Amino acid sequence: MDDLDGLLHRMRGEPVDARLAALGDAVMAGLEARRERAAARRAVALAAALALGVGVVGGTLPAAPARAVALGLSDLAPSRLLAE
Repeated sequence: MDDLDGLLHRMRGEPVDARLAALGDAVMAGLEARRERAAARRAVALAAALALGVGVVGGTLPAAPARAVALGLSDLAPSRLLAE
């Protein structure tokens, strides 16, 4: 234990490494990047859940039957000319 106490006592007198001053900023930047990635994942998951819900609801609702709409075709329309 005396060796450890002596080592710690000698380290107390040495200057602090300059990289430690920027360590807090790097940690906070890393936390911010992690928070942004988590928010992006949540947004994608919400969009996927919404799309799935709209698809399920849209697929289960009864659709109205399709109806043909009479268009006022001219007598010069290609389909009328070819039928003659």
